[in-house]
Amino acid sequence: MNRPAISAIVPVHNGAALVADALASIRAQSVPVAEVIVVDDGSDDGSAGIVARADPAAILISTARGGPAAARNIGAAHAKGEWLAFLDHDDLWPRERTAVLIAALAGAPDTDYAYGRFRLEEMPGAVADPRLRQADGTAVPFLLHASLIRRRLWQALGGLDPRRDRAEDLDFYLRARDSGAVLTAVDAVTLVYRQHGGNRSRAAALGQAPMLEAMWSAIRRRRNGG
Repeated sequence: MNRPAISAIVPVHNGAALVADALASIRAQSVPVAEVIVVDDGSDDGSAGIVARADPAAILISTARGGPAAARNIGAAHAKGEWLAFLDHDDLWPRERTAVLIAALAGAPDTDYAYGRFRLEEMPGAVADPRLRQADGTAVPFLLHASLIRRRLWQALGGLDPRRDRAEDLDFYLRARDSGAVLTAVDAVTLVYRQHGGNRSRAAALGQAPMLEAMWSAIRRRRNGG
């Protein structure tokens, strides 16, 4: 099949210290993406300027602070590619990420949502999280930045729920699964998760209520038949 066009979307909020590394990992892919879209979500630390210098070819969209779900939705709305790929500003893509996901699509052309494993990288000063260490090397389907999502599916489901400040990725995955979308697991590392002590997901883990609410929403949908 022809190589699919992939739009890479990077939401950034006060990511001046790490966003250039994230962008460099996208541009270093052995199979290039079609476009890179960075949504500066109300940063006040000069992130936009760093993005402009680090990757002048990237499409930079600056917005008022709306949260990561809204930022990703904005990026996806501007995307032209058939497929959407996300990367948080503090994480990295392995060099063969795009290549292995495209290869998976060739073997399973009906795929709507492909996802791989993540590798944990503990940066200097990180506070070790035993749960992340235990999950290191695991395929976690709801990690958007370890996945490749058909834009048509994203649009059909209305993207992420911007009302969710936490667990918005889990909610989207559950809606995708319940919609009958074809999900394909890829036996390869597709994300380097960098733990640095200030990760948003770590803060969210202090309370499991958002994840439980997302799962209860899925149960309610099934009970209601949709």
